[in-house]
Amino acid sequence: MDSRFLKKTLTDDEIEIVNLSRNPDTVLWSFWACKEAAYKVIKKSHHEDSFIPRRWSVNIRLQSTKHPVPSEAESDVRLRSNMRQYHQPYTDYQKGQVIIPGREAVSVCLSSHLSYVHCIASNSLSALDSSIWGINILPGRKDGQNDNPSSLARKCLARRLAIFLRLSQSDIKIRRIKNGTELQPPIVYIGGMRADIDLSLSHDGRFISYAFITERESEKQQ
Repeated sequence: MDSRFLKKTLTDDEIEIVNLSRNPDTVLWSFWACKEAAYKVIKKSHHEDSFIPRRWSVNIRLQSTKHPVPSEAESDVRLRSNMRQYHQPYTDYQKGQVIIPGREAVSVCLSSHLSYVHCIASNSLSALDSSIWGINILPGRKDGQNDNPSSLARKCLARRLAIFLRLSQSDIKIRRIKNGTELQPPIVYIGGMRADIDLSLSHDGRFISYAFITERESEKQQ
């Protein structure tokens, strides 16, 4: 309903799609999730780039507005994940691209549910297929507040990495280094040494998520 926000974040074609949709909120946040995920990809290789979502266009066929997760089953999504040995194909995910002027297109996989939209992005479509990801719901406390979402996201990722790499979780540390006042993307350290693992962490409201790909998984795709 906020036309000024739409004009700041979406292209004219995207605004029209939102306005004509039976579920405009889902469509709006689907576009936003794709652009935000794409920005994380771009920022890793082009640190000087700014996030100008109005100039970025999302090329994706959005899902039906019929959501597969009923409201009373929201707790089931806390274990939602994708891992090689328990690999679930992207049956409810739509693949597409975010087109950014002056840059190569960023590939995205998007899924929308009753309570959230989830998007992972990469500069390589094959990397998306070999990525490992998970979504969790923050545990609520008796006072109605949630614990530190950033810390819990790192713990969830470390736990999954430990399983995947067959290591102790205590061997894995995830750190973010400051460049001036700006935090850089998270980095994985194993046994005190930087690991060649590309990852992303995200949290919003009561949801946290993570995604990563290791060098060996990337080599399998090649």
